[in-house]
Amino acid sequence: MNKWTAISNAMMLVMMLIFSCVVSAAIIRPPGDTTSPGGGTSSGGSSGSSTDTNQIDHLELVVTVIKNEKPEVSGSLFGELDGLSLRLLNSPIGNYGFLDISAAGGFRYVMKNDLPQVQALGLNDVAQETFLYQIITANDNTIDAKLTVYILGNPSVSFDNVEIEFNNNSNEASPIHAGNASQMGQYMRGQLTSPDDRDWFIVNSLGNEIINLELCPEGSQCKDEKGWVMYVLDADKFQSEGNEDKTVTLRTYIDRTNETLSTTQANHFYLLYDKGFFNNSLIGIIDPCFGDRRTLDIGVGQQPKNYLVLITSPLFRSSSLDPQINNDVEGCGAGDVVLERVKATLPGGTRIIEQFITPFPFSDDQYTLRVTRTGADPFAVLSPDSVAFDAVGRKAHVARIRVNNQLFTAELEQLNTPTDANTLTTFGIRSIQSLSEPLTADPYLPTYNPVNQIVKFPQVLDTQSGAVYSVEMLYQPESNTLNLLRAVPVH
Repeated sequence: MNKWTAISNAMMLVMMLIFSCVVSAAIIRPPGDTTSPGGGTSSGGSSGSSTDTNQIDHLELVVTVIKNEKPEVSGSLFGELDGLSLRLLNSPIGNYGFLDISAAGGFRYVMKNDLPQVQALGLNDVAQETFLYQIITANDNTIDAKLTVYILGNPSVSFDNVEIEFNNNSNEASPIHAGNASQMGQYMRGQLTSPDDRDWFIVNSLGNEIINLELCPEGSQCKDEKGWVMYVLDADKFQSEGNEDKTVTLRTYIDRTNETLSTTQANHFYLLYDKGFFNNSLIGIIDPCFGDRRTLDIGVGQQPKNYLVLITSPLFRSSSLDPQINNDVEGCGAGDVVLERVKATLPGGTRIIEQFITPFPFSDDQYTLRVTRTGADPFAVLSPDSVAFDAVGRKAHVARIRVNNQLFTAELEQLNTPTDANTLTTFGIRSIQSLSEPLTADPYLPTYNPVNQIVKFPQVLDTQSGAVYSVEMLYQPESNTLNLLRAVPVH
């Protein structure tokens, strides 16, 4: 049981359970016809065919919640019965959420997304917990009842990845572990927090493959929105260009003489792209101002390659000043991105013209990004940033890990050996030290995400077996420990 392989196999099947003394829970495969795919309430599941209260032995209700999509559900615990009161026989606090009951018999079940067992629910995983209670009817009968809650790991969309802020510069790019033909890539969920926000990601390849990128595809909440530009850049060429921090001069000038009165500098990435600063490194782009395309295929040559992926807002073009154009998309699709307006009119009619830029609106909402590859998984090839795990010594050496914008080295120690599926493997932090080296974009770099407390280890080597895993852990600040959520073999 000390082997990383045994731990990971158990965790992949049943890692969403934790201890509970009062609520029964079990990991199962997706339920059958008793649960609707949309997670709706199924009420009135009595043992008899009659609706007469006196002839009903018990009542069973079934409801469904979905991770990251439908976190709560409500209804009546009386079902179709003429109930006067009820008595809950076990705790309203479940393994995955809690049950709130009103005096009139109404209920609301709320799933808690921040719980480690909820975080551990992966694609097509389903958990179940049961609440037992008794109903007192208008005829003074007592009926045993049961509410079963199915917790789905979101069979249509997986939001296990969240962008790591701050990732406004290319050296802060969030690593993406792309999917393949046997396992679709998970959605990376991100958000532009301001018109100038830049969200950088990095994807690596061993070469000789096609990498598919989907921005707000079918199944995502932003699929009908058009507020984001996605650029794919050759990481080496982008670094060689050195234009990430370049600026474009915007003038305020007298129109009659073209005399410059003042200047400002603009660094919006879409402006730099429009002016040709990244012509050498740009591989492809999804631009909402030019078409409805939401996918991009990148053909990778024979050699290994790193790609930078950037999400930004677009800019309006001069056609947006045309009063005949009311459509926002038309407004960002024609003309120059450097706009001009009359700032003042001098005596005699001479005008002072001001140049400016305007980001495309509604680009500060949440977007999703998914990456899938056709070739071999590059994480099967060891990197200097691999985490070395010794199952016999129960120690893990983390050469480098990113915490916010600082690099650290750390030593972890396995604190327990799970003897059943109800226990999560826990690691303690034996030591952690800061490193003086600068932060660079590295797809193999372990990262801590303060948004959801998830620590991703793209490549963990089991030094005893030689097997390689992609590992996710949940950091517990109160105990300064890490719970093992997922260990996926890398082939």
